[in-house]
Amino acid sequence: MQEQYEKYRTGHIEASKDEVHVARGRGAVASVSREATQFAIGVLKDGGNAFDAAFALAFALAVCHPQAGNLGGGGYIVFKEKKAREPLVFNYREQSPAGAEKKCYLTDDGTADPDKTAFGPSSVCVPGTVQAFFLLQERYGVLECRDLLKSLAGLARAGCRISAYQAQCLNRLAQKLSFSPESKKLYVRDREVFRKDDILTNSNLANTFEILAREGMDAFYRGRIADRIEDDLTRNGGVLTVRDLKNYEIREVRPIQTELRDCTVWTVPPEGGGAILVEIINILNKQDFLKIKPFTPDYYHYIAQAAKIAFIDRMAYMGDGDWDDTMVYRAIFDTRSMDERFTLIDAGRDKPTMEYAAKLHGAGCEELSISEAGQETTHFSVVDAEGNAVSNSYTLNLRYGSKWAIEGTGMLMNGSMDSFAFVPGKPNYFGVMGNRMNLFEPNKRPASNMAPVLVTKKGEIQMLIGSPGGPTIPTSLASILFAVLVHDIDPAVSIGEGRVHHQAWPDVLYGEQDAALFDKLVHLEAKGYIIEERGEPIGDMHAVFKKREQCMGISDYRREGFAAVY
Repeated sequence: MQEQYEKYRTGHIEASKDEVHVARGRGAVASVSREATQFAIGVLKDGGNAFDAAFALAFALAVCHPQAGNLGGGGYIVFKEKKAREPLVFNYREQSPAGAEKKCYLTDDGTADPDKTAFGPSSVCVPGTVQAFFLLQERYGVLECRDLLKSLAGLARAGCRISAYQAQCLNRLAQKLSFSPESKKLYVRDREVFRKDDILTNSNLANTFEILAREGMDAFYRGRIADRIEDDLTRNGGVLTVRDLKNYEIREVRPIQTELRDCTVWTVPPEGGGAILVEIINILNKQDFLKIKPFTPDYYHYIAQAAKIAFIDRMAYMGDGDWDDTMVYRAIFDTRSMDERFTLIDAGRDKPTMEYAAKLHGAGCEELSISEAGQETTHFSVVDAEGNAVSNSYTLNLRYGSKWAIEGTGMLMNGSMDSFAFVPGKPNYFGVMGNRMNLFEPNKRPASNMAPVLVTKKGEIQMLIGSPGGPTIPTSLASILFAVLVHDIDPAVSIGEGRVHHQAWPDVLYGEQDAALFDKLVHLEAKGYIIEERGEPIGDMHAVFKKREQCMGISDYRREGFAAVY
């Protein structure tokens, strides 16, 4: 299954580490898109706060970064009002339709069919993005929602200049995007290819924004947009209905947290991926690791070993279920349990995954396996001059989601059915397996590795950060958080460093295409690692760091991101 999608992977854009984009000012926005970032900064300059800017940015990215920016997907927001004691979380992950049936997604040999779980109308789950950002702006914003939507309509009609990375994605995926008449019209050129700085317009999406401006969120979940969604999807093999849209509700939950140095790291609970990040931090928050210089071979070794343990543990709790009552999940927050896991790490060798699994979970550990959400997430961070903060990660699953856009609306829909496990022990797109907690059921949310982060110190915002990357998200974030919060490494330097990733299965250490990084990783071969070079970037960080009254926005070079201030 992985091989048939290999040709659609997008390689590294030629860029050097000194192209990490940095901006300093009273408030900051960092995202994957220059034009979407500038649009959000304009909202702040017009008197809006971080919540208004986040609303505008989330929908602007549907125009400027359609491979992940969306109205038809879902994700997680960690946010904090200036005066609030603690952050809050909006879980707006997609949800499987009530009428979806497992048997419809399986091949004759009983394995999941990626052409049904990840592609086309059958792969679409109920989206949460529109509800989440309407509620966020309604409760905490200060501007008129309809004015923001009218401006977004203008942006969609005028269009955005695409980056070299976006042009590469569009050209590689033209065949898949051609299956939907609407997405073909928007994102496929018959006689020529897309090039950097081409203008991408979306007049139908502009019309959708105008409907939302006049009729509000109800238009999407129970009105004329909902009718269009059901009609298009069900005519073409999908099962999502207006009833599914009417019944969808975001979940407002408390974040999970851990302490690192003198800061509190806040992120999202399961079915999101924050617990994997928290476990890596809690395992490694020991003096023997903290004294190791960041981004050295030994540093990468300990990050990889802790990640192995965390990915093994996640299979006991990861999913939309009773994870809070699971012993393994509770152990993540128990100091003694994390100390015991740290002692399992051998400083001198790469301990095999199954050796860890046998130690941690004993008999039956061979049945453990994992499932993944899509890699083509995107993240943005917003902090305003008053100290309100929004850290958001959202997705369509794979690039451009299901590749299916709803006729007449300009909206791409998610392909998030593929994020469920259909058969434990069978690989999905990423070559990793499905666990039982994440088995497909109707009206259920699939597991995700998304882990937007918000860091406070004595209640004050210090840092917002997040990334796409599927299973690479927690490992990449942990590496940067230790470097910045413990070792005071410059944030831009930390984000620019080469990245590695381990997810337990397969038992391989992945590294980016980076000569300086591989000079370091060669030293790890002596510890027994199998090392493989990734043909595409690992992650795409967009962060805001706050010191006293100044914000510093930083956007990754890996997908040509952009940070701006006001």
